[in-house]
Amino acid sequence: MDHNNEIKITMNGTFYGLGVGPGDPELLTVKAVNILRAVDVIAVPESKKEMGSTAMEIAQPYLKPDVEILTLTFPMIRDVEAKNAIRRDNALKIAGLLKAGRNVAFLTLGDPMLYSTYLYLLEHLSAAGIEPVSVPGIYSFSAISNLLNLPLVKGDESLALICEFNVEKMNSLQAFQTVVCMKVSAYSEQLFAYLEEHTEWDFVMVTNAGKESQAISDNSADLKNKVHYFSTAILTRK
Repeated sequence: MDHNNEIKITMNGTFYGLGVGPGDPELLTVKAVNILRAVDVIAVPESKKEMGSTAMEIAQPYLKPDVEILTLTFPMIRDVEAKNAIRRDNALKIAGLLKAGRNVAFLTLGDPMLYSTYLYLLEHLSAAGIEPVSVPGIYSFSAISNLLNLPLVKGDESLALICEFNVEKMNSLQAFQTVVCMKVSAYSEQLFAYLEEHTEWDFVMVTNAGKESQAISDNSADLKNKVHYFSTAILTRK
C-alpha cells in the first residue's frame, strides 16, 4: 500500500462514511479502498435486505479477513418519532465503538451526501461531538451516463434530479435538458403515464448498474412492469 495513502489509526476511533458507488467494485476510489483495508468495523445499513447485501458485495474484495461486521437496521416505517429513535440508537452504537478506539466505516451505496441512510446519522453523531470523514462515491446516474456514452448536459444546458413524482413538479422542468429519476420504482407507473402524454422526452432506464445482473431499457413501457429497486431512469429532451 502507498504510505501516502495509508489510514492512520489513532487512539480515538474515526468514523468514515464511505460511498461505494452503484455496483462495480472497481469504481471505488483509492481512498475508499485504503480505508476499507484499515478499519476495525464495517457498519452496514439495512432498510431493505438487498441494500445491505449489495453494499457488502461491492466492498468485499477490499475487507480484512478479521474485520467486524455491524448490521444497523433502518426500517421503512411512517412513525417519525420511532424512526428518529432508531437512528439515534444506531448512532450511539457507533459512538460506543469510536470511544473504545475502534475505527468504523459506514457503507453507503452511491455517494454519502445524496439520498443516503448515512445522512440520518450525522446530526446524532455531531451532537455526540463526533466529526465523521465522508468519502465521495460515484452516483448511479454518473455510472449510467458513462456506460451509455450519454451526455447529461453540455454548454448552458440544465439538469434536474428527482426522487418522487408529481405532475406539477414535472411540468416545472420544461427548461431542463435532462431529468434524472432516482428511486424510480416508487413512481414508475405515474412516470409511464406522464411520458405517454409528453413525447418530447427520450427515455432510458438501467437496473443494477455495474453488476452482472445489469439491465438496460429504452422502452418506457417497461415502467408498467415491476421495476427493480436499484433502477435509475434518465430523461433527455429530444
